Amino acid sequence: MLGTFQYFFAERHALLDSARGIWLHGTFEIFAMVIEAMAGLILGASILFPKTRSRLDSFKVGFRDSFKIFASTIPFTIVAGLIEGYLTRHALKLPLFVNGIIIFGCLFILVYYYIIYPYRVHKKAKNTYAAIL
Repeated sequence: MLGTFQYFFAERHALLDSARGIWLHGTFEIFAMVIEAMAGLILGASILFPKTRSRLDSFKVGFRDSFKIFASTIPFTIVAGLIEGYLTRHALKLPLFVNGIIIFGCLFILVYYYIIYPYRVHKKAKNTYAAIL
């Protein structure tokens, strides 16, 4: 649906204004929805493909893993709601660079939190484990 709206605005030469309004809060919101959907798929896969566990045990493990992933998106959804409630209505009044700073700042936070930070934690844990041996 979002792609359809973006294409609709692009046809009418209003893509920039549309993007300023949608992606101001949509950066956090859309990303959180995608991550939450993947958490649901993890839960479903734990039921459908239990491997060597019983379905109930597999469900418990899948629920724990998927809930951790889901819980990590809650702050982003709340911040997206705050941005939507307080900033999005002023999106066209704000200078373009302020919109860009907010959008790319949100994107940077997401990339850091879900890609860079886990890599650093894994690397540190790997080095700590190697030092113990």
